[in-house]
Amino acid sequence: MSKPTTAAGTDWEARARTAEARVQELTIERARLWDELHRLRAEEREVAHYRSVVRYMEGSASWKVTSPLRLAKRAYVKVRRTLEHG
Repeated sequence: MSKPTTAAGTDWEARARTAEARVQELTIERARLWDELHRLRAEEREVAHYRSVVRYMEGSASWKVTSPLRLAKRAYVKVRRTLEHG
């Protein structure tokens, strides 16, 4: 024989369905945040790598020797733009 359905009987079932749906939503959100965390950590490692490359390059002898040439080029471009645009 089946039990009769009462208001109290359906109330806990509705709350359980609501709780299960919320658990599912939170599980999806946790997975999204976990993916975002890994993406951000990968980006941080990439930034650190490129900063290291720049430090190495700027510390090299060739970078230091060519510094006057880069400065002269910047000055040339600045003068040229000034003359062209009045």
